[in-house]
Amino acid sequence: MKKQIITVVTLLFSLLAFSQGIQFEHGTWKEVLQKAQQTNKPIFIDVYTSWCGPCRMMSQNVFPLVEVGKAYNANFICYQVDAEKGDGIEIAKKYGVSAFPTYLFLKFDGVIFSRASGYKEAKDFIADSKSALADMNDPKPIAVWEKEYIEQKNNPAFLLDYMNKRSKLGMSNAMLFDEYLKLIPKEELTSDITVKIYMKEGQQMRVNSFAFENLLNNQNKYFGKLFGYVSIYLQAAVLNTVYDAAKSKNEQLLATAIKAYDQISENSALKRKDEIYMEYYQRTEETDNYLKHATNFCNNYLMKMSIDSIDKKDQLILQSFEKHISSGAFSKLDSTSLAQLKTDLTHVERNKIGESLNSIAWQVFEKMTDKSALQDALRWSSRSLELSPKNVARLDTYANLLYKLGQKEQAIAKEEEALRYIGKKDNKWLEETLAKMKAGEKTWKN
Repeated sequence: MKKQIITVVTLLFSLLAFSQGIQFEHGTWKEVLQKAQQTNKPIFIDVYTSWCGPCRMMSQNVFPLVEVGKAYNANFICYQVDAEKGDGIEIAKKYGVSAFPTYLFLKFDGVIFSRASGYKEAKDFIADSKSALADMNDPKPIAVWEKEYIEQKNNPAFLLDYMNKRSKLGMSNAMLFDEYLKLIPKEELTSDITVKIYMKEGQQMRVNSFAFENLLNNQNKYFGKLFGYVSIYLQAAVLNTVYDAAKSKNEQLLATAIKAYDQISENSALKRKDEIYMEYYQRTEETDNYLKHATNFCNNYLMKMSIDSIDKKDQLILQSFEKHISSGAFSKLDSTSLAQLKTDLTHVERNKIGESLNSIAWQVFEKMTDKSALQDALRWSSRSLELSPKNVARLDTYANLLYKLGQKEQAIAKEEEALRYIGKKDNKWLEETLAKMKAGEKTWKN
């Protein structure tokens, strides 16, 4: 009888656990692979980061739902990894994860057969699982496509299907997209089909690609179909090329990227030229060159923007948002989502300017010892706090700059102020910095 009671209780707990959403494995990646092989089940991995808002929303709003748990627990071994910690670092690298959250669907031997990304409503997230299972049972795996490509590389229709298959696996289509564009007639270079491809591949372009040249030369034609994304994709190509140049410290490639940047139509959403240089010199750790462009960007642009002018931009953004609501553009969003979106847009310009000033000030704090440079950074940090006085990260930057400049008591006071604005669970890093300041120890790496 006792044994029967234990069995019933165990069964009840199992059913309860199953009804509480996705049940993620808690072992190592090696152990998850072993379990998948033993059960002959595919693997679902949620790749997230601690700072990713959509990742937290998925964990809070979607993963715990009963219907989501039923769809995923029955069909997959489910696993979660932080892309910046432990096994997650290698998993993110191996499967080319660069956006968060990313959802990987793997066979029991670790071979990927599908992926998705971003915040999803429950029904769409469940649909992803069904689509993934269909992909897993696809009788034409990627290896077959790769063989066919050798013979059909001049067939535009084949290239479209091949790119679609590769997209599902998170594989780059940059080269194939260029090949496709060169094969189709000139009048099709701005077709709805190419628009869809740009929407998938636009963030991966480089400035020396035909895809970039086509989008650049047809900006006006594409604007009606891609709107603001035209500038976003063109800028992405510039930045991707800058990142490539930085890896090999290739100044000639940097110059090519800058020349392409100069050809893009002016847009307030674009990074300024100094920012492009800063991206390069930060990565190559050429501190003096970084500081030159950072100083020019802050002193001659960011610091010259009055708070009134910044607030006026925010008001215009909100007014535009309200007009779009009235026109029915956001009719699919519920009231909660609309309210959150409005909150996010309320101080979007303030946040952008403030974060830029804070980020640059922190870079100077970490890398520089020159007192004049640190004084400049303190001014930039002070302005970022004017825009958001209770921002904990910005208070911490200001406190650290004061400390490095020898103003210990003022630094401690600012760090203690930051602690008053943060929850006890998240304050360990501030407590550690404050302790170092009181002990007279360095708070910077170099």
